[in-house]
Amino acid sequence: MLTVNFLIAGLSIWLVIIINNKYLQPALKNRSRFRLYRLRDELSVLAMKGELDERSEEYVTLIELINSAIRVTGSFKVTDFLRFVFQLHKDEAMRRKMEGIKRKLGRTDNPEYCRIVRDFFQTMQAMLHSETRILRHVFFPLFLFLAGVLVVFKLSSKPKMKVESKKKVIMEIDKEFHQYSDQFGRMCLA
Repeated sequence: MLTVNFLIAGLSIWLVIIINNKYLQPALKNRSRFRLYRLRDELSVLAMKGELDERSEEYVTLIELINSAIRVTGSFKVTDFLRFVFQLHKDEAMRRKMEGIKRKLGRTDNPEYCRIVRDFFQTMQAMLHSETRILRHVFFPLFLFLAGVLVVFKLSSKPKMKVESKKKVIMEIDKEFHQYSDQFGRMCLA
């Protein structure tokens, strides 16, 4: 009976994981992707109305960022999204462009443009939190626990290693004394 319960529990967990990975997670990711599509369209409408210059660095940079985010989230792979975010974080030229956008946003009188930029970064942050939830709440604590155990083991084994090395030295001295006593004992008999 116990094996049947374990089998049913295992099957249930497997089914929940399959449903989550196949249906729920893609639906949640599509929701964020649609939000990105909407922001891109709103930004394009502002450019069509003439409220934004289509050739301005801010517009081009933001459209490029939104399109890249849409492209990367299309695969529904966490690694693709995290690689994109990490690359964006490391790209100094893009960071300078974003600082320029931030400065120009401070001087603009277009609240719609400010909202679009804010919503884009909020959406990206929400996606990052969603994609790294298991990493932050399961793997990092597990890693810290294992690292702590390793440190404790290392610290506890260091004295043990010292004791073992001292024991080895004592055994060598004992052996040496034994050899000396044998050698000198033979000399004394003669």
